[in-house]
Amino acid sequence: MTAITPAADDDRFSFTPFTRHPFFGYVNRWILERVICPGREVIVDLGCGPGAITELILERVRDQQPPPHVIGVDPSPSALAKARAAISSKFAEFVQGSAEWLSKLVKSADAVVFLNAIHLMPDKEQVLKEIRRVLKPGGLLAFNSTFFNGAYVEGTSGFWRRWIVRSVQTLREKGIEVKHSGHAAAMEWFSADQYKAACTAARLRPTTVELLRVDMTRQALIDIGRFSLFIEGALPGVPLEEGAQALEVGLERTMEELKVESVPRHWLEVVAEAV
Repeated sequence: MTAITPAADDDRFSFTPFTRHPFFGYVNRWILERVICPGREVIVDLGCGPGAITELILERVRDQQPPPHVIGVDPSPSALAKARAAISSKFAEFVQGSAEWLSKLVKSADAVVFLNAIHLMPDKEQVLKEIRRVLKPGGLLAFNSTFFNGAYVEGTSGFWRRWIVRSVQTLREKGIEVKHSGHAAAMEWFSADQYKAACTAARLRPTTVELLRVDMTRQALIDIGRFSLFIEGALPGVPLEEGAQALEVGLERTMEELKVESVPRHWLEVVAEAV
């Protein structure tokens, strides 16, 4: 939901390939089941991108009468164009904009889902307050993320560190230096407790806070390593093409050294009620 640059909006560095893995459907259907139900008249899919979550929402309300109105919101014009091309439902519309000014785009909603994107927000507290302005009393917010403090399953943090180290080494072999200063500002990681506190401060009462464990396969890791925002967070300042190549080589070296074919990881799943 940050500003989109032409390079970051390039199909070659899209999030879409990662969304095609079975675990992605699992972690998102799990949380949608807890917020998308009869009686929800307006549902906002915040950070909708090319519409992968919007499709899951429409799938879930297919037999609901009357169907809810689903509003997809995203800052990327090209992502919205893909969503409109992929989804022809008359009950869905797509609006360009950002979470930071959601209340200027949507008057009110019964549910807001913000899946796989809240970690990108520089000011998470302000965004949660903005979402609360849109939600009706008793309305529900659902968000999830695998980029949070607690994402690494016990015993696996060394894998992720080694992957970045091997990727940086790959770049140095090509004469490219990485200026590493921790997570990029827009990728500041919160813990589950920090998210709960931020929800409470925004008058959103957490009702569900769960960790789901999934196994990320070699191909899933390759696909996330080709995603523009992952590259920018892992290898700050490195051009996307070189960064994606280095992450793939670094991944292969790491998996060979550790003799693993997949790595478990946690997804944080949060549902909060507007009070």
